[in-house]
Amino acid sequence: MADDRTEQAAGSKPSERSNGTRDLARQDRDRQVAADFRQMTQAERLQDKSTNPGAKQVAAMEAAIDKKYGHATPEAARMKVAAREAVAQTLERGGRVRAPRVREVEQRRDETRDQNRAAAEKTARDLDR
Repeated sequence: MADDRTEQAAGSKPSERSNGTRDLARQDRDRQVAADFRQMTQAERLQDKSTNPGAKQVAAMEAAIDKKYGHATPEAARMKVAAREAVAQTLERGGRVRAPRVREVEQRRDETRDQNRAAAEKTARDLDR
């Protein structure tokens, strides 16, 4: 039971690990992608099809870290290294890394803010009459 939860958290299907049927070629490919990810620069990761989503995820995490801890602080540097390693480990396990959808969330938030502002202005005008 605990093994199933650990396997599910790792992003694989329980049956793949429990009966040993996971393809060895796939494991080797995943390890190679992770090794490449660790050695590449951010620009190279963005250009490579296999590492692009991970590069975008790292960029989003680094932006959040900079916003919270500052750009050139020791804490930020440690957190950025940990973020890159977390993505690399996910790739190594064969997990999927999806590019973040920050723009869509920000756009929806801005639209909601504009709607609320317009409604407040309308209410204020109605009260002034």
